[in-house]
Amino acid sequence: MPHYAIGELEIHYIDQGEGDTLLFLPDNILAASAYQEEINHLAQRFRVIAMDYPGRGRSARRDPYPDEHLYDLWGYWADLGCHLLQELEIDACHLVGSHGAALTAMHVAGKQARQHDIRPLSAVCDSFLPEMDMRSLHRMLDTREHYYRRQHGNLAQQHGDDWRAVVDADSTFMRGMANQGGYAVPVSTLNGIACPTLLTGCLTDPRTPGIAQQYARLAEQIPDCSLYLASTAGHPHIEYPWLKSNPALWRAQATLFWDALEHGSAGTG
Repeated sequence: MPHYAIGELEIHYIDQGEGDTLLFLPDNILAASAYQEEINHLAQRFRVIAMDYPGRGRSARRDPYPDEHLYDLWGYWADLGCHLLQELEIDACHLVGSHGAALTAMHVAGKQARQHDIRPLSAVCDSFLPEMDMRSLHRMLDTREHYYRRQHGNLAQQHGDDWRAVVDADSTFMRGMANQGGYAVPVSTLNGIACPTLLTGCLTDPRTPGIAQQYARLAEQIPDCSLYLASTAGHPHIEYPWLKSNPALWRAQATLFWDALEHGSAGTG
């Protein structure tokens, strides 16, 4: 599997498929390999690049830049994703992210891509809240123990024997963020998203309360934004984002979105 070095970091990534590049971003406590089914599907249309964040998956555990986490975790990961694209001499890409990775995708599209001379072609962001107050963030973190119990085998396969330390470190960091009041994607970043953007999700996901209202506000802040919200998740386990809980319908909506881009008919919906 390929790795690349940036500063004192060693980052593992997946590079699969041919065509326009799509940067696929994993959620906070998952490795890129957690999305192999999605990558396999998308690689039929795109060259898919998916990286393991520092300290996760097959990337080196040491991350010598803690100040970057404190300043803006998802902005930091967006910066690393852009550095990877530069390393691969890629100057344009589509973006896909679900849950926390959707925040990373928005940072890439609205700020970091421009700083690295990379042109974002589109962004598909699934099952997330761009604004998480203290209560919402704590509620999301409270569900993680249930997720560990269901998914400990998969987490061990993704990260190795130290999987519990990996996910607990992220939970501790996120608890600190919640105790400080939560998180919101900067408005300047949202306004800077120039590429067509599709927001997807499920109205009944208990981890994203108020998703319809938050998506409606995003549609006003992102210049070219479309929405698709399902009424049901399609899967009994609440820890799955809509991208995974109803993959057939998510893929159908994303395909319609990308097809419209190719024909020049995508727009706010």
